[in-house]
Amino acid sequence: MNYLELREIVKRFGAVLALDRVSLEIAKGELVALVGPSGCGKTTLLRLIAGLETPDAGDILLAGQSVLGVPPEQRRVGLVFQNYALFPHMTVWQNVAYGLKFRRGEGLGVSALLELVGLTGLEDRKPAELSAGQQQRVALARALAPNPHILLLDEPLSALDAQLRQRLRTEIKRIQRTLKITTIYVTHDQEEALAIADRVAVMQTARLEHVGTPWEVYQHPKTEFVARFIGRGNLVTARVVSEDPQRLLLKIGNASVWAKRTTPLAHTTVRALIRPERIRFGSSTENKLCGRIVGREFTGDRLWVHLQTESHLWVVQADLSHNPQEGTEVEFGFNSEDVYVLPDSATAEPALDQPTS
Repeated sequence: MNYLELREIVKRFGAVLALDRVSLEIAKGELVALVGPSGCGKTTLLRLIAGLETPDAGDILLAGQSVLGVPPEQRRVGLVFQNYALFPHMTVWQNVAYGLKFRRGEGLGVSALLELVGLTGLEDRKPAELSAGQQQRVALARALAPNPHILLLDEPLSALDAQLRQRLRTEIKRIQRTLKITTIYVTHDQEEALAIADRVAVMQTARLEHVGTPWEVYQHPKTEFVARFIGRGNLVTARVVSEDPQRLLLKIGNASVWAKRTTPLAHTTVRALIRPERIRFGSSTENKLCGRIVGREFTGDRLWVHLQTESHLWVVQADLSHNPQEGTEVEFGFNSEDVYVLPDSATAEPALDQPTS
């Protein structure tokens, strides 16, 4: 059953269309990540749900009831801002206790909230005496104090370093699961969205492009934008040479490649996605290509290798035990099930066949 429902939401700021007929359904206790580039409408959507903005058209329903016209303090929504917005003159205890002034119904007390977010023992400190990660936890505890039905998080980790972000996103997910609270998590970081969410809603220029599980938006993106935005990938133009009920024979440059057939085709030119981790060195795969190593990126836990073929530049996630050197000619390949033909290939805009970053 849908707990929060957005119906055909439209929002303009003067001549700028911020949201264009956005519809989204969220189940009770679900964590949905809104992800997209800056300016696509993520924060505007959050502010509309919170009641800080009013839509120009459409409706917002909570538990089946419209909340349009309901003031923010009566919507049972907790909001964590990007800059935390803590009261600098108040202690940790006082900041969290402030949220209790707006409580409706039962809920956790200050001590229990501080224990939940891992701040026991820091009750008497003021925000200036806390690290950025601790301030973020105080903001989260204060947002949870009124016992909200929905928790809205607006890029809560954007000001933190990478290692702390990874640790705190795990903590946020643990807290969300413990309380079973319906949560919308706004971020521009697609890795963060995939790691934390039950479902991911990808936005571009005021519209939702794809809503699905992290697996779905990564492995089977609905549009070329989603394929480029979510994760790294090799997005190439291919010509359909032949087809049968199970497979397609594609021509990528001068190479013939088999792809698993997943959707009816209306055109003979398509866009195909092959993720870097699906490509392997050697000749043991169904599809075989040859290329020259023209670049390497070592990121600690991964080694990205750039391969130039006659017609394309490919990116491959190499095994760390394998140490290919620049300038080396290598064989590489992938199987037919590793090739995903985008369903909107017929309408995709022309693009350079370069690896997505």
